[in-house]
Amino acid sequence: MKIKEVTDYLEQRFPLCLQEDFDNCGVQCGDVEQEVTGVLVCFEMTEKVIEEALAMKANLVISHHPLMLRRGICKIEPKDRVGRVLCKALGNGMVLYSMHTNIDSAEGGGNDVFAEKLGLQAVKVLVPTHETALADKNGLGRIGRLPQPMKRNDFLQYVKDKMGLQVVRYYGCEEQNIETVAVCGGGGASFIEDAMCAGADAYVTGDIKYHDFFRADAQMLIADIGHYEGEFYIREIIYKAIKEKFTTFAAEISKMDILEICYL
Repeated sequence: MKIKEVTDYLEQRFPLCLQEDFDNCGVQCGDVEQEVTGVLVCFEMTEKVIEEALAMKANLVISHHPLMLRRGICKIEPKDRVGRVLCKALGNGMVLYSMHTNIDSAEGGGNDVFAEKLGLQAVKVLVPTHETALADKNGLGRIGRLPQPMKRNDFLQYVKDKMGLQVVRYYGCEEQNIETVAVCGGGGASFIEDAMCAGADAYVTGDIKYHDFFRADAQMLIADIGHYEGEFYIREIIYKAIKEKFTTFAAEISKMDILEICYL
């Protein structure tokens, strides 16, 4: 079986046309016409991940975050992380492949699973995709209703429990009940106004800067759970899609790209 058969299937499930303009989903390097020997799924491509793939004799590494964005690179030298990863991968005949904003946006992708983890009901797309034919069920962010309204502190504890968090940064919505919740995995500060306009009582995302918290004027709770914490489960989505379709080669989730943060 060729690597191309695997990537073609993934692109049917999570179309590349759903990626954002700045993004660089799909093949990062390598020849997809070669026979697949194994697949390693990771969140971020690092030298340790490449070594892990070599140890399991996998020649296809699939990450969530791409190595390179559309702005491109001028040369490849082993002088930084990107250069070292590319050189090592190409030197060992590997294919590197990324699924970023296409799997964030796609039906059954990262944001749908995010909403599912919080138990949201009557879920809709928060920011529909630019592809009109796919806009009904595909796009960035989701919005839905909690099973029952909650006070702010109860809701924050609920989020921590459901997402396995130690810490949440938040601001706003001290008194009112929270029922309608918007979510966006990764960094979703650009959609704060979209969440407000959609009637969200709370917006859960990551990468919120200090001044971003004030954009809702305390009328909507903004909860920052972290970029990694809002997307780490995407590895499982990719892995499950591969395992359900293919049984002729080994597929594993990386054990070397887990982000460990200490809270003292």
